[in-house]
Amino acid sequence: MKETEKALVTLLEAGNTVTASLSDDGRIDFKESMQISLKAISLIGIFRKLPEIKVEIQGRTPEKIAHLVAVFKEKFVLQNKEAEEKIEQGLDVLYQLSAMVFVPKKA
Repeated sequence: MKETEKALVTLLEAGNTVTASLSDDGRIDFKESMQISLKAISLIGIFRKLPEIKVEIQGRTPEKIAHLVAVFKEKFVLQNKEAEEKIEQGLDVLYQLSAMVFVPKKA
């Protein structure tokens, strides 16, 4: 799930850049807009890799999904740590639920 993980990290880093830019004064200045633009450009790579990401997701295993959840929790950052913790707990619940409901077919 190499490409899927890279896409997830790219999305989270772009979001973290926007959040950090807004956190000090609620505005995005020119320098911050340039930083956001550089992160946004990297999002193009996600679209180019969508076919590979689709294949990786179709071949998912519980271990690979657990790894993606761990990566998300490591890279996901909010200023409000309580909200961040609740979102991460919600993600854990969704993962557990999806693991019970969507069991991949065995070949």
